Amino acid sequence: MLFRSWHQSSCLFHQLRCLSRAPSVACHLKNACYNVSLSKQSNKLSVLFRNVSNTSRNFKDFNFDPKQATRRRTLLLFTYLSGFIGAMLLTAIGLRHYARMARRAQGIEDIKLRQYGRKPQLFRYRGYVFPDFVVNDIKNNLHFEVREDDVWVVSFPKSGTTWLQEIVYLINNGVDVEDAAQTNIEERFPYFEWIVPGKQVLNKMESPRLIKTHLPLSILPNQMKSKKPKIIYIARNPKDTVVSYYFFLTKFVIDDQSFVGSFDDYCKLFVEGLVHYGPWWKHVKEAWDRKDEDNILVVFYEDLQEDVHRAVRDIANFLNKPLTESQVEAIARHCSFDTMKNNKAANYDWLKDVGMAKQEESFLRKGQVGDWRNHLKPEISDQLDEMVASHLEGVPIRGMLTSEDSTS
Repeated sequence: MLFRSWHQSSCLFHQLRCLSRAPSVACHLKNACYNVSLSKQSNKLSVLFRNVSNTSRNFKDFNFDPKQATRRRTLLLFTYLSGFIGAMLLTAIGLRHYARMARRAQGIEDIKLRQYGRKPQLFRYRGYVFPDFVVNDIKNNLHFEVREDDVWVVSFPKSGTTWLQEIVYLINNGVDVEDAAQTNIEERFPYFEWIVPGKQVLNKMESPRLIKTHLPLSILPNQMKSKKPKIIYIARNPKDTVVSYYFFLTKFVIDDQSFVGSFDDYCKLFVEGLVHYGPWWKHVKEAWDRKDEDNILVVFYEDLQEDVHRAVRDIANFLNKPLTESQVEAIARHCSFDTMKNNKAANYDWLKDVGMAKQEESFLRKGQVGDWRNHLKPEISDQLDEMVASHLEGVPIRGMLTSEDSTS
């Protein structure tokens, strides 16, 4: 019993002693752990600095390859160039969509035909089909300032327009043949809707101005109705017209308006009215319906071929410029097909000098009425006969069945 009491007393003393020493033990353990942690961090930093030192030493010892630097610069250049091209393409696409929307706002419809290339080359406006240079300037065309003493030669393309222009110029300028041979006909008798010479040049021309256009009468400037200038319209039978027009677009001119389809393709489109300035029949009908107006004279290509002397007198009387017989003869001689074809001021050879026409071809091709018989298939000829019969009843279209000589 005495032993048990002593043992309990010893245990109690030992516990009190341990309790008294506990704080110092805890601190010792804490300091030990902290020292271990610092040691580990120090080791990590030591390794990191050693790696950095090695990297720096390797970097100093590294030699750049000039070829790699050149390739890097080339790649960077191509990257910038690709970005620039991409931006330009996006801009072009945006401008094209904007232009299409602007045309639609003016009542202009795009027409896509594979025979004219990938982008639209034809545009429909007020029932007619026009090339881009017409619709792009349609407002200026309609609001052009007309003068009362203007003389306008109007026609569907390839209807004898150049022939008539030369006749009108000589009548209006005292039959001065030498003067006519000095300046090309584009300067003497500018093409109204073409981009050269432009409306500003036309506005500065001295009166009386001589102006050529392929626009139909309903698309001419608004002031035509009030100013009533002289208008001479020339028409040609559609069979010879389609043949001449096709050869002009595919054999003579070099530009983005050229036709890339076959002859049969073009004939079908001509019948459907899907060619520049078409439909042909509507173009002619507008002029014929207004033939009785005092300021409008309608002449036919075939009539000029049949009796050019009579045609010259009729045109001169219409212009109030009566001629003597010798003057009529001089004009007829100067405006013969052979003379016109060799006349550097009227045969459009200057287009070859600026790369707009083929060197081996001629603007004035054959100069014959009825040449269509050498080119048109019977079914196309029948369709053109039907077109004339259905749309132009009473209009004296000649040359549909005959084969006479003429000047084109």
